[in-house]
Amino acid sequence: MVHVYILAGQSNMLGHADIATKNKTTQQPLNGTLLYQLHDPRTRDEFQRLWDNSTNSWKELSNVKIWFNSAGKTEGGNGTNIPGINGRDYSAGNLTAGYGVYGLVKLEFIGPELGFGFNIDLPPKGSTHGDKVLLIKTAWGGTDLAQDWRPPTSVGTYDPYCQLPKCKSFRLGPKYRVMLEDVEKLLQPGVLSKIYPDLEGMIPDIAGFGWFQGWNDGCDANMTAAYETNMVHLIQDLRRAWNKPRLPVAIGISGFDGWEHQGQGRSPADCWDGPNATKIHCHCDGGDRQCRRIDIMLSQIAAANLTKHPELECCVEAIETRNFWRPGDFSPSHQGFHFNHNAETMYLIGKAMAEGMNRIQHQQSEQSNRGINFNSGRES
Repeated sequence: MVHVYILAGQSNMLGHADIATKNKTTQQPLNGTLLYQLHDPRTRDEFQRLWDNSTNSWKELSNVKIWFNSAGKTEGGNGTNIPGINGRDYSAGNLTAGYGVYGLVKLEFIGPELGFGFNIDLPPKGSTHGDKVLLIKTAWGGTDLAQDWRPPTSVGTYDPYCQLPKCKSFRLGPKYRVMLEDVEKLLQPGVLSKIYPDLEGMIPDIAGFGWFQGWNDGCDANMTAAYETNMVHLIQDLRRAWNKPRLPVAIGISGFDGWEHQGQGRSPADCWDGPNATKIHCHCDGGDRQCRRIDIMLSQIAAANLTKHPELECCVEAIETRNFWRPGDFSPSHQGFHFNHNAETMYLIGKAMAEGMNRIQHQQSEQSNRGINFNSGRES
């Protein structure tokens, strides 16, 4: 069996973390690049596992495949030619460093896929010897959940925060649609073996969904206010579309600036969550305009709260990422909306998402072994 994990989001899921850019004067890898982590005493024990000394290059995982909609300037925004041509229509192969933005055409960046693929349980719980993993990464920069990824339930539900002319609540998100179409094309019988010959005869099964996104919605107070509802709808609709009512979902929260923005000086105090919450008339100190950055994170955490959203029933985790933020002075750049291009940050985010997925699947396996009826939550 091929255990398939769909990873989706915007530019940071695309992956802008720098692999090996060097200082032009010293020719040493810049602090925060993936290559730097191999030699930094603080991080080398974690990152040496990514390097293959026998080939003097980044290690490839033959049991973890990746498919990515990006290949150079080709991003498959309207759908990808599948099976198509690898390196022209998309990027695909054994997982290794280089499947960030531009994919196989440049091999210069990583996203969360590297940390995810190196840390997801292999084989996953309940699988058999010889099973493999496929990561399907569908991501497009500058996209929002409110419109670009808008799920069907949000289209059919009144949304006070998404109104014409600025927001088209009646339109299905084009990236949501393309993601489903690409996944469906890839999982058609016989297609995967045309891209990965060693998967011949193996049956694919969707095992989980990873989401890492939030910058663009956080640029607009109304999109921020609607985020929690849209996130819950996205999970529900993907579970229906893939006929996986308890599909494990790992939401990497958008931890921009780390722990700097925590809603300091919020006024009114209950503007985001409380009996008088308006969600769009909030003020926070410290440069977080209208509390939008912290409120996207709070919305992602709330969407995974099964007490607040019992309709999701199970198997959703919001993954804390703020501990992985590294300042620009210790990174290849000061471009905050791309996490300063820091490869340590991006690898650790992917690792944390995989560990969250492992926890969910372990719990599912334990419950299955105990004979729990998932529909009722009771032991049978």
